[in-house]
Amino acid sequence: MPSASSPESDTARSDEHSEASVEATLDDALERVAHGATVSIPGILFQRALTLAFTAVLTNGFSAGAYGVFAVARRLQRFLLHLALGFRSGLSRFLPNADSDAERDALLTVASLLLLGVATLFGAALYVATPLAVTVTGEGERFGTFLRIFAVGLPASVWLFTVAEMFRGFEAVGPLTLTLRIAVPTGQLLVGVAGTILFADLAAVALGVVAVMGLVGVVAAVWLARDRGVRPRLRTDGEGSIWRRYVRYTAPLFAGGFATVVQRLGFYPLIALFLSGVAGGVFSVGVLLGSLVRLPLMGINQFIPPVAAALHEEESRAALSRLYHVTSRIVLVGVTALSVPVVVYREAVMALFGPTFVEYAPLLPGFVVAQYGACAAGSVGILLTMTDNQRALLLVNTVVTLLLIAVAVPLTLAYDLPGLVASYLLMLTLNNGFEVAVLYRLEGLQPFTRLHLQPIAAGAVLAAVTLGAKATLPSTTALVVGTAAGLAAYAAVLRWLGFTPTERRLAETLLDRYRTRLSRR
Repeated sequence: MPSASSPESDTARSDEHSEASVEATLDDALERVAHGATVSIPGILFQRALTLAFTAVLTNGFSAGAYGVFAVARRLQRFLLHLALGFRSGLSRFLPNADSDAERDALLTVASLLLLGVATLFGAALYVATPLAVTVTGEGERFGTFLRIFAVGLPASVWLFTVAEMFRGFEAVGPLTLTLRIAVPTGQLLVGVAGTILFADLAAVALGVVAVMGLVGVVAAVWLARDRGVRPRLRTDGEGSIWRRYVRYTAPLFAGGFATVVQRLGFYPLIALFLSGVAGGVFSVGVLLGSLVRLPLMGINQFIPPVAAALHEEESRAALSRLYHVTSRIVLVGVTALSVPVVVYREAVMALFGPTFVEYAPLLPGFVVAQYGACAAGSVGILLTMTDNQRALLLVNTVVTLLLIAVAVPLTLAYDLPGLVASYLLMLTLNNGFEVAVLYRLEGLQPFTRLHLQPIAAGAVLAAVTLGAKATLPSTTALVVGTAAGLAAYAAVLRWLGFTPTERRLAETLLDRYRTRLSRR
């Protein structure tokens, strides 16, 4: 046998130390991401519930066509909103690695000025282009009124999401949840109810929505300044280098934003040009319900950007790879549990928005399956960005967008709304598939392990139970009993299949963390 001081023994100890170091780094990264998700998911769920209530108030208080015109106008504003937010991701990339408060403040000032400047330009352009948009779409003056309200409110909306990204960079879980997940949707629901009952006017709702976003953004910024000591810094040493570094990093993301936004929101101009207001309302509701099953990925994505950026900066490649594996499996467990009942009981779900929407229930699985495939890829887009591969992301999004344009228009013209939904499904599938392939090619990172088959197997049991309940019980009873029994069976199968030591350690760490906090109170 080799002696204690032999090269083989030293190598073995080095490997053990390296593995222990990777495990410690992984555990720390997972705890930070999972804590953010654990605290954020209830807030996101609350936000989605209030957003559903807001949508239901409008769809039941106004005609499906009137709501559709409102929804399309708001999505066109979001088209420009997401374009402007292309300059936002640099905050999550650089803020965790700032060397001093001065550098931090200069970074926040640069990002804020850049984002607000672009938002103001885009808002002015939308306002000026409103008459042309009304003429081209033929939607009428009401559509123009909505567009101009949302154009004026664009800088306020961008500012809200800029401050939210600052919270994310600071890993300020509570303030982010309170601002984006509680205050905004609560205010939105209140103005929705007031606009429907008191004013019976969707224009009043539009005004109230942008006012709420602006007010919450200002209050959040004041809190950030007081709690974290953030101050605007226009004359800081090295400011020029911060400007250059920030713009150089975010410029490809901004350019790629044109492709990304066309993928996400380019369907709404097609609706305005070729389909009816009812189709716009149905598509908006389908996207909203599809985003509900995305909840686990949204929770993970709240704070994985700064964590991934730090691991990349530290060159912790093994920990970053395993972080991707574990988080993508956690996401798949959650998204499977949410997707199956929505697809099985799609008629009951669509009935929440009125009888017109029930007619389009067969299209709902398209939205859900599209999001399921996107969630299966995990945080792939964020990992490409946080590993400084934003130019590759730009290339992927450009290619997918060109394919989408080539496919979506003829499908919509030939098959109306079903063709548009098929384009939506194709777009998300291609986009995430290409991103996974590119991330693996450039960084050697990919989301899948054999353990990912376990939630799929358990999902088959969940589907069998919910379908059995639907076939044998009255509709309302089947929805409640079938979903509860199916989720219980799903959890039992996952427990029987087992969890990894990393997942068990993570659960124990989080339980200890919250138990300690509760005992202190």
